[in-house]
Amino acid sequence: MKNLMISKEILLKTVILSFAFWSSSFFTQNYQVTYEVKFKPKKESDSLVKEYMVLKIIKGQSIFYNVNKEKIDSLVRINNFKAVYTINSSLLRLQVSKSLSKDYSTIGVTFNQFKYWYKEKNPRYYDLKKYGPFKEYTANEAFTDFGQRKWHILYTPDIPINDGPYIFSGLPGLVIKAESIDGDYSFEAIEIKKLTDSLLLTENKENIKKDKLMKNIGDFIKDPASHRINFKNDFGDSFTYEFGGARDTSYNKTNEIIQKVLQDFNNYPDKDIPVITF
Repeated sequence: MKNLMISKEILLKTVILSFAFWSSSFFTQNYQVTYEVKFKPKKESDSLVKEYMVLKIIKGQSIFYNVNKEKIDSLVRINNFKAVYTINSSLLRLQVSKSLSKDYSTIGVTFNQFKYWYKEKNPRYYDLKKYGPFKEYTANEAFTDFGQRKWHILYTPDIPINDGPYIFSGLPGLVIKAESIDGDYSFEAIEIKKLTDSLLLTENKENIKKDKLMKNIGDFIKDPASHRINFKNDFGDSFTYEFGGARDTSYNKTNEIIQKVLQDFNNYPDKDIPVITF
């Protein structure tokens, strides 16, 4: 009995030390993961488009962003408008900021040219089990429900980071694929590399509650041209539309423009939050 008690004590200490080593390892390693994102922009069509997003993880902080959007913004900042023409404009214009020791993400979306950040609790996962090899990695699988969708998740304990694309964080290993069961969205890791960067990432702070943002966007969609609208293209050119109170030609034309934007992308990863770009 005494030997059994000693064995249990040794086992407990081993588990604690293993977890501590895993945690310290994850906080001292910096990674950049590129994800290929395939998705259906329109509810009415099965046509898929492809974009690329990057997850950058530095010292327990991470940021997830659209590659082309970041390239365009960088070129505009240095007035290299000629190069902007060579880059495809993106639809998934969102960012996700995380502090990996916390149980939530902060999601950034631009609406009417103002950057909103709102908190989103980490998903709850279920049916965790072994999956088998995926590419060159050992993979486990899990499921979760988010944004009115069910998601199938593959993650690997080979890379000791509890993060992944979009809001998929909190599993014991890097998420290498997240796919909605309806087939509308798929995030798949295509490149994983270690970083030598030591510059800390900024944790973006919440400036609106999700429910409030949902209401604001919902009210706007009902009658866009009855609101003040700030238009801005990829080149930084901007124009402000002001509703004068009359439902005239300007009002009707503005509504047509916004309705076209809404029709071109009406199938969002989180069905509760439209991603509107104009």
